[in-house]
Amino acid sequence: MANQLFEEPFIGKYDGVSPVALLPKGTVTDGLNMRKVGLTGGWKPRKGFTLHTATQMAAATVLSLHQYRNPLQDETFLLAQCDSDLKYNTTVQPPTAALLGTDLITGVSSTVPGFSCSVGEFFCYADGTKGPVIWGGTKPRPLGFLFWDNGEESYLNYTREVTDNRADTEARLSFGAATATADVAYLFTNEIITGFNVTIGATVNAVSSTMTVSAWRGGAWVDVSATDGTDTAGVTLSKTGSVTWSAGADKMRMLGGFLGYAYKIAFSAVLTDATGIKTLTVTQAATTITNKWNGLYEWVNGCRFFNGTEYIESIGKITNEATSLYIDLSEATTSCFIYIKTIEPACTFGFNLAQEYENSAAATLTLEYWSGGAWTSLTATSVDETLTGSATLAKTGLLYINNADQITPIMRTMEGDSVPGYWYRVGFSATLATDVRLYAMVYAPFPKALPTYDGCVEFKGRLALWGDPEFPNYLRISAQDRPDCFSGSDSAFVGPFGDMSKILCAVPFYNELLVFKRDMVFMLEGYSPGTYGILKVTDTVGCASPHTVQVVEVGTPGLVREEGLTIALWQTTDGVYALDGRKPKKVSNPISQFFNPEDSTCIAAASIRNRQAFVDKTNNEYHFLLPAGELVYNYATDEWYPPWQRSMHLSCGISLVGNDNRVYVYGGTLETGDEGEDGFILRLENDTTDKVAAGTDVAISHSLKTRALPFWEKEYLSLLVTLRKVWAKFKAQSAGTVTVKLFKNLASTGVEIATPGAMSMVSSGEGIATPKLDVSSTGCSCFQLEFSLATVDQEMVIWGIVYELEMSRLYDS
Repeated sequence: MANQLFEEPFIGKYDGVSPVALLPKGTVTDGLNMRKVGLTGGWKPRKGFTLHTATQMAAATVLSLHQYRNPLQDETFLLAQCDSDLKYNTTVQPPTAALLGTDLITGVSSTVPGFSCSVGEFFCYADGTKGPVIWGGTKPRPLGFLFWDNGEESYLNYTREVTDNRADTEARLSFGAATATADVAYLFTNEIITGFNVTIGATVNAVSSTMTVSAWRGGAWVDVSATDGTDTAGVTLSKTGSVTWSAGADKMRMLGGFLGYAYKIAFSAVLTDATGIKTLTVTQAATTITNKWNGLYEWVNGCRFFNGTEYIESIGKITNEATSLYIDLSEATTSCFIYIKTIEPACTFGFNLAQEYENSAAATLTLEYWSGGAWTSLTATSVDETLTGSATLAKTGLLYINNADQITPIMRTMEGDSVPGYWYRVGFSATLATDVRLYAMVYAPFPKALPTYDGCVEFKGRLALWGDPEFPNYLRISAQDRPDCFSGSDSAFVGPFGDMSKILCAVPFYNELLVFKRDMVFMLEGYSPGTYGILKVTDTVGCASPHTVQVVEVGTPGLVREEGLTIALWQTTDGVYALDGRKPKKVSNPISQFFNPEDSTCIAAASIRNRQAFVDKTNNEYHFLLPAGELVYNYATDEWYPPWQRSMHLSCGISLVGNDNRVYVYGGTLETGDEGEDGFILRLENDTTDKVAAGTDVAISHSLKTRALPFWEKEYLSLLVTLRKVWAKFKAQSAGTVTVKLFKNLASTGVEIATPGAMSMVSSGEGIATPKLDVSSTGCSCFQLEFSLATVDQEMVIWGIVYELEMSRLYDS
């Protein structure tokens, strides 16, 4: 029989598990550091990397990478979790290489990767070591800005004017003769600050006046000894600038409708008329979140009026806003008390008096709370804004508790109210006037401190936390647009998600939230605590490694053909799964050897639950990181590539948008025992070589191995053949030769075809090179060919092969 030519175009996928002799045409069975050229086939080497951090950040694994973008301040930061710190660079950002040499916050986990997200303008982070972290960038906006008009006894709320970035609005701090030195500004912030930055408005101050900044500390205003950068020769606010001081033990307090860290700004003399501040930002370091009130008053949860003789149930009278229902406080004496129950500790109470039925008698309020064994007075640390002259409850107003952070109310029941709550009681120093009617009562909660949480995610403008020590199978979700507020009716514990086993992670999935546990997956729907609903996706597939969960917006043809959709990818103990919102599907069959305990390449049991993965959006790739190497899945074509290995092993990765608005991929390095290779950040998909820690180029060794040939050629069924010649189809290069090995009859070790030599990829003036090898290997029932290259800056792009066969003899029957 005459020799025949056969073509093997590399149009198939990689399959590292199925019998190599039974694979369809174009399939490859092994290789290293190769990816598909395009949708129609062909293979090329992966790209190399450069060192983003030219020197080692620390002799420790980079556990996680994060990006934070503050759109209001036009800031972008790359952050790395390494050596118990979150590190960043304050000035230089990707794609420009730079050392992350500044610690954003210390004391984070040194062993467990953290999660992060952005809610509004804030970066949030959690890893189970400390309370969730919050940061607003280098110049976040304040929580509130008020100006106290002492003459009118009222606050001017300038919060919007100093934060709206408009050229036509500003906070006016002087009204000429109508302003006095007793008129002061109050600045409220989400966390402790060390200064603020002002942009002066159209009118600058020209009057000799000094600024004094005081912080609320230990129940009093304390001068912070600020350095005034707006001062010129004793004239404050004479120019745009910053006011700075050293951090102190500042405390939160309630004032003018704001609960936050409070700072009083006073002036020694009245400023020039119309002096104003156009913009105001603060200097606020990253810190653990201080739980706060969201600004929405809540109805009290219980109320009983003791008239000196008996307790009268009154909750229905003061929680419906109808003035026809009220507690009658007419001529209430010093023996009378209003008992108030709240479901959270309170820092403020609001009293609504019916118009023309206010108190006019000289009397003051007394306030006490139940501290566990007695009623403890709060009168000395309270501010009563219902006072007019010496008469309390003379107008609708608020009663502030200035030391709410220093007291520990204890939940209890009361006679006639068997549901535990925090109880407070209000009394009177003297008898009230005739016909006083209290028709509504509200309170502002002073929430408890947050415990540690394992992770965080943004969900429809809210911060969702998991890993609560008391409710491990619940998500704790903040108030809308307030990642630092987990109190009040707009925040909630949401669950339960299955049994009491803890939630491992949660990720946004289109308009919902996917919630993963060890053996279950759930979906959370809704927009608010009143509309949340939990859907069980599966109770047969869970998540082994929470940091392998990735969501992509390009659907795979294996799920819904010819339809783009959102899918989630993650790893569990038996493989990698994909979910399109309905049911999960295993997509890791071509690489199942890495999850099969009977295979020598199986991931070790000690490593199966701490894997990580990242996405390369440009190449539509999901990178699953092994203890030494990575497995790459193209989610757009539903195929895996042969394993990858780099000269510096990756511990984590991230796809981010650089300052030039292009997408880049970065990786952190792993502590492997090779001295000096950990603690680096690499810019991936950059250059045609890898690197070592010193920055020296390292060749990217890449190879590709065919299926067993020619089992699927009908002309040669049951024949032994002689492999005469092999032609390869390469993309032409300016230099480079490819080594070819022959694996005859499924041999485990290949033989390099040394004569006449390696295949040259050089074809001057042409785009394709088709070198030939004379093989003349007899007695082949089947064979495999492996093509490899390991030279710096040289790439093998191979589209297929042609081989010539000569029939040798029939198999013996």
